[in-house]
Amino acid sequence: MRPAPQLPGCICGAPATEVDEDGFCLRCGLRAHRNSPLGAAREPQPSDHIELPLSPNFAAVSDRGRKHAKNEDRFAIFESNRAQAIVVCDGVSTSSDAEVASAAVSEGVLESLAVALSSASSASPLDHANAVRQAIAAGAAALNSHANPYTDENPPSTTVVAALVIDGAATIGWLGDSRAYWIDLPDSPSPAVAIPLTQDHSWLNAVVGSGEMTPELAARSPQAHAITRWIGADATEELEIDLVRHPIPASNGILLLCTDGLWNYFPTPESMAQAVHTAVQNASQNSRDVLAIARQLVDLANRRGGHDNITAAVLQIKQIHAPESGEPARED
Repeated sequence: MRPAPQLPGCICGAPATEVDEDGFCLRCGLRAHRNSPLGAAREPQPSDHIELPLSPNFAAVSDRGRKHAKNEDRFAIFESNRAQAIVVCDGVSTSSDAEVASAAVSEGVLESLAVALSSASSASPLDHANAVRQAIAAGAAALNSHANPYTDENPPSTTVVAALVIDGAATIGWLGDSRAYWIDLPDSPSPAVAIPLTQDHSWLNAVVGSGEMTPELAARSPQAHAITRWIGADATEELEIDLVRHPIPASNGILLLCTDGLWNYFPTPESMAQAVHTAVQNASQNSRDVLAIARQLVDLANRRGGHDNITAAVLQIKQIHAPESGEPARED
């Protein structure tokens, strides 16, 4: 009897033992091979899996997932000696070249925030809310400069959530259903607590908020996940940007920005808190930096099906106490 052929491993370096029966790598989520010998393997793209660690406490990971043909999510992160900026975008899959939108907006928002931070001074302090609002508008303008060739009914479009962390607070602006959370990580054995900082601009929230439908009935509608705000040539002329300011608590925690490819598997604050707790625990077995935590969050979504692109940007903030004064200080 001829022995069964050995299946190849994945380009990420995972061995064949970490490739599941459907041909997907359990480590990075990419398709490593197909079951059918007649099916040619999909050519991997650089955007299929993107990682960017800026420091041991600040990193982001984006992954194509297991079902989509390409990754239409994008992120951009920036760190200076006094602030961090995070942008996460989810290209609308029903639009043309959605990755064009998510890339243009994420880059445009981050560039605007970086310029605002570098221009601020004691004589001209930074207005945090205005900086985030103007940055999202700059991202929309950057997309408009790319969108002129598109004349169809579905020009490139994207959601956006952006955070500016400075002076002990996170100022967050968003359009669509990409989310921001503060995850409080108290000392064990206390459980993690997730605080949603954004509210989805979705059809479900609109009809529930107006009293037209109950949450249970709205959740069963095919339109439940339809977004009501986005950035794109077919969006409203005036960007309806929501903003929130969240003071950083005097406790250890994580600021998480993510796309629905992650939070759809952990839709409640309780389930997201448990997911982050699991990711932190799994990551700490091999590494203490947040790149490992972001990887674990992406892996959790892929293990549950990976039905969408998945992006997680993680900023961990640790509160340390000065031995003399006992006053808390930040380490990020």
